[in-house]
Amino acid sequence: MRAKTTIVAAAVCLVCAAGLIAGCTPKQSDTAPKPAEGDGAARQETTLTPEEQAVIDGAEGTTNDDINEEFYPGKEYLDGLWDKWDMIATEYAPEIRTLPNGQMVQRTPTEYEVNPDAWQIQAGSNSYNTYWLDADNRGCESCHADLNAVLKNMNYEHPIAWNDELDSKTTLQQCLFCHSYAPGYIAKQYEFGTLMHAIHSGKRASSKFTTEYEGDCMSCHNATENGAGLELWDLTKYTRLWGINDVENVQGEFKTDQTMTQTQDGVFSYDWMHAYYDNMRHGAGVNGLNLDMPQSLFDEWTITVNGNVGKEYTAKLPDLIKEAEAAGVVVNKTSKMVCNWNPVGGGGVTNTEITGIPVSWLVEKAGGAKDGTTGVKALRADGSSKRAFAKNKLDAGEALLVYKIGGEYLDATRGYPCTNWVEGVDAQINSKQVDTYNVTNEDIDYTDKWAGTPNGWQNEAKVPMNKPNATIFGVPDGLIVQNGQPYTFKGFVDAYDEKIASVEFSMDRGETWTKYDIADMDRNKMLWWTYTYKPELEGAYCLTIRATTESGMTSFETQTVMFNAKDKMPSAEETTVLQTAGLVPVKADTAATDNGDKK
Repeated sequence: MRAKTTIVAAAVCLVCAAGLIAGCTPKQSDTAPKPAEGDGAARQETTLTPEEQAVIDGAEGTTNDDINEEFYPGKEYLDGLWDKWDMIATEYAPEIRTLPNGQMVQRTPTEYEVNPDAWQIQAGSNSYNTYWLDADNRGCESCHADLNAVLKNMNYEHPIAWNDELDSKTTLQQCLFCHSYAPGYIAKQYEFGTLMHAIHSGKRASSKFTTEYEGDCMSCHNATENGAGLELWDLTKYTRLWGINDVENVQGEFKTDQTMTQTQDGVFSYDWMHAYYDNMRHGAGVNGLNLDMPQSLFDEWTITVNGNVGKEYTAKLPDLIKEAEAAGVVVNKTSKMVCNWNPVGGGGVTNTEITGIPVSWLVEKAGGAKDGTTGVKALRADGSSKRAFAKNKLDAGEALLVYKIGGEYLDATRGYPCTNWVEGVDAQINSKQVDTYNVTNEDIDYTDKWAGTPNGWQNEAKVPMNKPNATIFGVPDGLIVQNGQPYTFKGFVDAYDEKIASVEFSMDRGETWTKYDIADMDRNKMLWWTYTYKPELEGAYCLTIRATTESGMTSFETQTVMFNAKDKMPSAEETTVLQTAGLVPVKADTAATDNGDKK
């Protein structure tokens, strides 16, 4: 039995006070040992020194160190409570998992000591998180340990929201970002709740959800008394759980970098499937059959420049490349690509080496843009894209016809044989398999998400939700790290067409922030960051990030990750080892009936 001298004085006062208020003797716990016969009389006959009697009487100036626990009444009863709750704490210890990638996580904090403000101090832990709140069995990742795996293996081909190259982690926050206000992208708005309730409680899945996985409403929700109704547990859990260590004005080592690039294999592609060439690329690309594309498609591909120019022309792509190389106008540079719809925490970003021909050079070959030109439409061969970019992008050389990424000719997924590329704006102007540049004098809203090149997603109130976007990569919920040793977090901050002015971190759930100014940066490259922090107290921590742009815009949404610092790192044998992380059968194993089994 552990030593309890640090809280004995408080326990004695509480027990005595409870007896006076109730006017009765507390009922003996079934698990608490009863005093042996004659024990009480013997204790009454014990001779106490004046100092010991002063401690029992609660004399002013008494400290925990003064207390000899052999000299207070009711010790046996309290010992029984401690033993009872020690047993419960062991039985309901938070689950530690080893994920398929080898990372260990503990989604629910350990209560290393009772909250000092708690009135009912019965033991070193009262297992509030696990025994009372059942937190290990709540939230999406209680069943789906890796939501990336769920999306990858859906029967319905979900757009590629994950980014394995950058180790992005899909969370409920990201799901809600897309499945909410998304006019023109999702046909039915605000349908996330409808979808989830139907998927889990509909005819096909309700039996598994309620019986096999013992799911119910509280698996996903948190019911409150404050008028908030049914909250989503994953969005509110960090304010509900005990045992999170708050660090005021957190201090760490912050670094930034803009040189890190991805090879073509790591360049993200959402793989939208709403047009002929979209489907072709998905089926032939890395997320489909991963086929080699025919050389003839490259050799016979044509580029047309028409519209508000001196003279329309059409030329084969290989001929244009050869001519541009001879003229010395081919551009090789590092450039970013960011999707307009990339949520906070999302992986829809890229920093890569591109090789391409300036669209301005192609327009000059057509006799140049005539007066009144407002921009250029980038048209795909199947007619499915009519996005346009403003003339200032043309004049600044920020629009390119790209035919190589990372020094390699494009593969099917990245738009073989060529793609449009415009810097500092929404990636959807980067029309894959572009075949026509239509110079236009139309009055186009170049900030519109359909016609132009918007910079960030706006909600119904026209408030940018992901500009700036400050994201943390590589931290699954409850990641276990070594206490007392530095751990380096990583991620990116971006604001499309704006520079980032500062990045801030909080480790007391937004109460205080530590600010790091960004001296200067290239807004056309990704700003990667690392933040190294050394925990000094065993327990759970929450790291939150936000950013501010040069114009003063601050992150509308912030991302928070929880991690656990352990004095002794558990071995895999001491954890629940997950064979797969999704409960959704992997497509490569059609014979599998349940990939959520634990070993």
